[in-house]
Amino acid sequence: MSKTFLEFICDNDDIELRNEIRNHVSKRFYKNIKSHKSIILVNDQPLEGYKTIKKGDIIKIEYDSLNTIDWDIYESNIDICYEDDNYLVLNKRPGLLSIPTKAEPFSLYQEVLYYLKTSNQELNVSILNRLDKETKGLCVIAKNRLAAHYLQPTHEKMIRKYKCLCHGVALKDSGIIETLIEKESDSHKRFVSFTSGKKAISIYNVIKRNNDSTLFEFVLKTGRTHQIRLHTRHIGHPIIGDSLYGEDLNNELHLCSYYVEFVNPFTNKIIKCEIKSGWE
Repeated sequence: MSKTFLEFICDNDDIELRNEIRNHVSKRFYKNIKSHKSIILVNDQPLEGYKTIKKGDIIKIEYDSLNTIDWDIYESNIDICYEDDNYLVLNKRPGLLSIPTKAEPFSLYQEVLYYLKTSNQELNVSILNRLDKETKGLCVIAKNRLAAHYLQPTHEKMIRKYKCLCHGVALKDSGIIETLIEKESDSHKRFVSFTSGKKAISIYNVIKRNNDSTLFEFVLKTGRTHQIRLHTRHIGHPIIGDSLYGEDLNNELHLCSYYVEFVNPFTNKIIKCEIKSGWE
């Protein structure tokens, strides 16, 4: 079997390769990479972990050396909203990881690989806008390296809109939230910092006010991990069902990537996909 690779794009300038990988995968997955001495490529060239890379570099990690794929256990469960020769737009269900970890090796990534394998397409994909496990909605997939290079989630050409149902009744109809977000040490959680961290910018509008909740639309200008979950809590309206940053332990996270729009760089065609969140 030919090798398959987990692929993603560097989000930062002048960062060590190993630190950028840690930003994208779980601690267990990173340890697995080291213990298996997996092949790691940057722009298709081998690179040592201490070397510095830059924003836009494409990182590929050999996946078969981490976990041999047993294709017999997979099914074609993906919900395709759009597809062409270079891109897929999928509706990810809640509870499914975007990329695998050692603890949870099954993810959207494997489902996409299975779909491409059964349709005789190249097994070289990159999930351009990874969603949290608990978040549902639209994911944009690049089917090859060139497609990933031309369409990055930080580009103005890609518009991402989310809907979230939050606790409390918002007073303001709209606003811009700009904070710094920093990673907690020895944890996958993040927090809003007033002194250091990565800049995070969100634009929000109120769609609907209920008796004790508010339905927001969020448009991301940056793509930080848990950005919307942190920003809603920052303005006093945590997302319903957020067990990580709120107090809801037994409820589905009410966060949906409901709209994506981008210009296909190969055809200059504008691609628009929209789904219902279920909370309208």
